[in-house]
Amino acid sequence: AAADEARGEGAVRVAYERRDEAVSLRLLGRTLLPTLADHSLAGLYDYYAIEEGDSFNRLFSLFSSLIAGFLCLSPDLLTLLAQILSPPHSDLMQSMVPFAHLEEEETGNVADLHQDVPRDLSLDVLLAPDGPLAADLPGFEPRAGQEEMARRVHSVLETGGTLIVEAGPGTGKTFSYLIPALIHLRDHEGGRIVLSTRTKQLQEQVFHKDIPFLTSHILPSAHVSLLKGRSNYICLRRWQIVISELIAGLDRELLTSLAPLARWLFTTNTGDIEENTAFLSDRRAAGLWRRLYDDPHRCLGQSCPLYDDCFSVAARRRARGSDLVVVNHSLLLADQQSDQGILGDYDCLIVDEAHAMETAARQAFTATLSVHTTDSLLRAIEHPLRNRNGGWLSRLPFARSDARVRKLHDLLATLRTANNGLFSTIAHGLPQGRGRSPDLSPFVELMGEVVRELGTLTRSIESLADAADTPEIVHEADGLISEGEEIMAVFGRIFSDPDENSVHWYEFVHDEVYLHSSPLSVAPFLQKSLYPRIASLVLTSATLSQRGDFTYLEESLGLSEAPVPIESAVVASPFSYEDEMKLVIPGFLPPVTQAEEYAEALAESAQRMARDVGRKILILFTSYRLLRAVHDALDDDVLVLAQGIDGPRSKLIEQFRGQDGPAILLGTDSFWEGVDLPGEALEILIITRLPFPVPSDP
Repeated sequence: AAADEARGEGAVRVAYERRDEAVSLRLLGRTLLPTLADHSLAGLYDYYAIEEGDSFNRLFSLFSSLIAGFLCLSPDLLTLLAQILSPPHSDLMQSMVPFAHLEEEETGNVADLHQDVPRDLSLDVLLAPDGPLAADLPGFEPRAGQEEMARRVHSVLETGGTLIVEAGPGTGKTFSYLIPALIHLRDHEGGRIVLSTRTKQLQEQVFHKDIPFLTSHILPSAHVSLLKGRSNYICLRRWQIVISELIAGLDRELLTSLAPLARWLFTTNTGDIEENTAFLSDRRAAGLWRRLYDDPHRCLGQSCPLYDDCFSVAARRRARGSDLVVVNHSLLLADQQSDQGILGDYDCLIVDEAHAMETAARQAFTATLSVHTTDSLLRAIEHPLRNRNGGWLSRLPFARSDARVRKLHDLLATLRTANNGLFSTIAHGLPQGRGRSPDLSPFVELMGEVVRELGTLTRSIESLADAADTPEIVHEADGLISEGEEIMAVFGRIFSDPDENSVHWYEFVHDEVYLHSSPLSVAPFLQKSLYPRIASLVLTSATLSQRGDFTYLEESLGLSEAPVPIESAVVASPFSYEDEMKLVIPGFLPPVTQAEEYAEALAESAQRMARDVGRKILILFTSYRLLRAVHDALDDDVLVLAQGIDGPRSKLIEQFRGQDGPAILLGTDSFWEGVDLPGEALEILIITRLPFPVPSDP
C-alpha cells in the first residue's frame, strides 16, 4: 500500500510539473470507470466515498483516487490512452507509464451461472408460503394467480402445445414461467428453452436478477446465456481500424469520445456496449458506434485475425451451448430468417411481452430505403477524415494516384450525387408526414440510375479486390458486394407493385424521407419458419385479449398452425386499483398541441410536486422532442434524469433507484414497459399521451 501511495504521489507531482493546465476529473472518471452509472463530480465522490468538506481537498482527494486507479492499469493501456486523449490528459497518461502495475485485472463472467448439484424441489414446494423462495426473497408472498399460471406453463412444457396467458400487473409472471422452465430443464436432460422479451431491458432484468436467484434453488448447474443482436457487440477489428484512422488523422475530438471504450475493452467479458455508460452518454456515440459494432457485412468470419477473441462469436457460441437462452423478439425473428443459424435447435419457446410480437415480426420483415442506405455503403468504402480518407479504399495496397483507385473514387462521387438527388427529389415530391402506397413512378428513372451505378460499383470492388489479392481485402470486398446487391434488391422491391400481402408506405423523419415495404400479415412467416420447429409455446403479457377474447391475437400471429392443443387463460391482477392508487386527469394544463406552453406547465407542475411531496416521479412521453423540451424547462434543484440525454436506460434506472429523496425520470418508448421500480422507488407516474397507434398509420 505504501508503494502504491508513493507511486500515486509521484505521478501527481510529475503531472503538475509537466504542464500547468486544468485536468478534467469528469473525463478522467469517464475514462477510468466507463460502466459507472453517474460520472458527475457528486457520483465520483460517492464512488470513492469522499466525505463532505473543503472543495479543494475533495477535488484533490478525487484526483489522487483517480490517479491510483490509472496506476493499476497496464502500461499498454496507458500508452494507448496517451495516444487517444488530448493534452494535458495525454501527458498525464504518458507520465504514469513507468509507474504502472503490470498485473492484469481479473474479470467475472456474468453469463456463467454454472454451480453445484440440483435440488429436487417440486413446484408446490417452491411456491409454498414456507418454501425456499419465501425464505430467501424479502417480500415474497403466495399469489393465487402466480400459482395458477405456473401450473399451466409447467403442463404445456411437459406435454406440448400452446398456452396463451394474460397475466395482470402484480401476478409475478416472470417467476410463473421461469420456475416451471427450470424444473422442465432439470427433469429433461438435453432439452433447450428459448425465452424472448420485447425489450433488451427486460432481457437484462430477467438474466441478471431473476434467473440467478431461481437457478440457485432449482437447477444450479443450468447453463444460461443472454444473447443480443450483433449490433450490440463491439468488433475488435473495426475498433483497431477506427482508432488507427483517427490517430493518423489527429482527430482528437472523436478520439476523446472513444477513451471510455479503450479502458472497457481491457475488462469487459461480453463486449456488450450497454455496459459502457460513459460512451453511450457522449453525443457522438451513435455515429461512432455505427463504425464499431459487429456488422455482418464487415465481418471476415473465421478469416479474421481476431476471430478467437470476437465477443459476438463468443456470445453466440455460449448461447448454442446453453440450456436456457434469453433473447429479444428481434433476435428471435432474425434466427428464423437465418434458418435457426443463430440459436440452433430448441424444444420450447416462451414469449414474454407477446402483445408486441406482431409489431416486432412486421419490423423484422420490413424492407426500408433512405438516403442513408446507400450512403452507409459508400462511407464504408471511403469516408473523409480530418486530413485524409479512411475506409476500404484507403487500405488497398495501391497508390492513391493509381488509375483504378481514382476510377473507384470518381464512381463513389457520382453514386453519392445520384443517391442524394433521388431522395431529395422524392422528399419534394411526396406530402410531408406519413402515407400509404406512394406513387413512385415519377422517380423510376432516377432510381434506375442509382441501381445501375450500384451494379458498376460492385463490379469495380470485385476487380480491385482480385488485383489486391490479399485475404483480408478480399473478404471485406465480399461483404461490400453483398451489401450492394441487397440494396439493389430492396430498390427493386419498393419500386415495384406490392403483392397481396404487402403494403408500401413512407414517412418523414427529421425532414428526410424513408420508404418501406411491410407485410400486412406476419402469420404466414411465423407459420412457415417458427411453429413447425417447436413442441411447446407459451405466449404471455399483461394485455393479450379483448375482454377475455384472444381471437385477434390468434389470427394476427397465425396460431392455427402453432403446436396443439392450444389453451388460453386470463389471470387477474391481485392489485385493488381503487384502493391502492389515485388517477388524476388535470384540467389546468395547456393542450399538448401547444408544445412549448405544455412543456413549461408540465415541468413546473412536476417540479412543484417533487419538491412539495418529496416523492420520485416518472414522466412517460411518446415524443422525444417533448421530452427534451420538458427536460430543458426543469430546474436543477431536484435530480432530473432523461433518456437519450443522461445515459442508457439501465443506468438511468439504477441511478434513479439509488437516489435518496425526490427525483424526476423522463422516458420514451422502452420506459413504457418492463420498469422494475417497486414501492418507494416510484410513487408518482405522469403520462403525457397514451401511446396508441393512430388510425392513419399505414
